[in-house]
Amino acid sequence: MRVFASSRLRVIVLLFLLACHSTNIDRAQWQSMSPNEKTLYVRTLLGHEKTKEAKGGNDRAFNQTAGDYVKRIDDAYSRGDQRSVDAIFEEMGSPR
Repeated sequence: MRVFASSRLRVIVLLFLLACHSTNIDRAQWQSMSPNEKTLYVRTLLGHEKTKEAKGGNDRAFNQTAGDYVKRIDDAYSRGDQRSVDAIFEEMGSPR
């Protein structure tokens, strides 16, 4: 039960940080995150893209699942990419 509470607290803290502050997760931070935290972060990026799309300012489509993007970001880092998660993610969208 204590492990669950600790994981839950980490997710709550991550949500709070994402809600209050525009973050750029770097390679080291990404690699220290749990799979659930990575998925949550990518979901926030997807939500941001949906908001831009609704406002008419999105030139890229993000049609894959959050899990697919997490895997692609992990793959980019395993190949030595040093950019932030946001920069890697931005290039994953398909041009409209």
